[in-house]
Amino acid sequence: MFAWTVITQGLEVEETKQVVITGHSTGGALAALTALWLLSQPSPPPFRLLCISFGSPLLGNLSFSSSVSRSRLAHKFCHVVSVHDHVPRGNDDRFWPFGTYLFCSDSGGLCLDNADSVRGMFRILNSTGTPNIEEHQRYGHYVSTLSHQFLISRSFRGGRISDNSYEAGAALAVESLGFSNDQPSGVSVKECIETATTISRAPILRSSELAIELGNVVPYRLEIQWYKDSCEASPKKLGYYDNFKNFSNQRELRVNMSRAKLAKFWDGVFEMVEKNELPFDFHLGKKWVYASQFYQLLAEPLDIAYFYKYTYSRTTGHYMKSGNRPKRYEVIDKWWKARGEPHKEKRARTRYASTTQDTWFWAKLEEAKECLDDLTCESSDAQKQTLLWKKIYEFERYSATLVKMKEVSKDVLATNSSYTVWVEKLREFNKLKVSNGVVDKSDAMET
Repeated sequence: MFAWTVITQGLEVEETKQVVITGHSTGGALAALTALWLLSQPSPPPFRLLCISFGSPLLGNLSFSSSVSRSRLAHKFCHVVSVHDHVPRGNDDRFWPFGTYLFCSDSGGLCLDNADSVRGMFRILNSTGTPNIEEHQRYGHYVSTLSHQFLISRSFRGGRISDNSYEAGAALAVESLGFSNDQPSGVSVKECIETATTISRAPILRSSELAIELGNVVPYRLEIQWYKDSCEASPKKLGYYDNFKNFSNQRELRVNMSRAKLAKFWDGVFEMVEKNELPFDFHLGKKWVYASQFYQLLAEPLDIAYFYKYTYSRTTGHYMKSGNRPKRYEVIDKWWKARGEPHKEKRARTRYASTTQDTWFWAKLEEAKECLDDLTCESSDAQKQTLLWKKIYEFERYSATLVKMKEVSKDVLATNSSYTVWVEKLREFNKLKVSNGVVDKSDAMET
């Protein structure tokens, strides 16, 4: 942790915006491990980081490779490999690649970023020629010539170039590694290219399809929004959380269906993210971050209400404990944190928020209600009473701050809402204690 602090502070002093870590052979492997260490810190680096290795041996097994890919870090690694170098061509199936691989020869280069395709390329290279020990020292040559080769025009030895741009690009890529498109080895190389490009295009296409699906679920979100607005205008003066929790009529059933449809959609999105079926930077897209956050603010209070209506018991534990909270909300919280929460002004809002900004508010209230109920019961356990008072006081202070800053929606302060009832119950309980000459332990804690 000390080393991390020294490195980041030193770079911040120099106002470094990008850091490139590089190395050759074993040094390339050390460079990759160093980059992974920097990227795995609790706080992301304050600079853009790229790792470039030359002739580096493979580092880890399948689990290691998959972990790097799932963490959306693979695009930060580029491994330059000569097709004749013996060091990176280890034939041990226990080792798996990660990141982008630039295979190069005197004829040009080819990039592959799919682990299976990279392994397939290594198998082809191992079966088509003898590694050259001297080739391990020629990376300086490739660095100086590859850029030049791609900038100058060159002839295509395979005959007429296909009118199809994709076919032409694949054929040129095969030739750039010194293979002929007519030979079996050339055909195998082309298959690796086609597999890699098909897989890399799929996340982009799926992302476009999801944008359409997001539009299709808008009516379900509008159904919940309409329900919330109608509850706030209702003469019951309960708010949509308490309405949903306490009543079960046709309207609540429709809202519950919309809630389930939206949950299914977002669970599907997060499952695709976990399986790397979407672009690596999908979770940083402004559209998806704000869409997921808006969904959470509107839907999680209903999920909490449903939990306390049908599931909660002292055995199962509260919503925020024992794994009762759906995983989708934990992912949304991470997305929001990764993008960086907007700066919040110190001044209070001029009007109450359209949705309560802390989606855990109602779950915290349910715990505070139980604490107050337990406290009103006769008990000689002074230690337990002190703990209950502490929890009640913490929630009272927390909720009062939200109300003061107008970070809650109007339904929280509805005349008959469970929050308003709880506040009044606590006030009456404190009055009763004062009249009986009992010291308020919450006051003692505050002082």
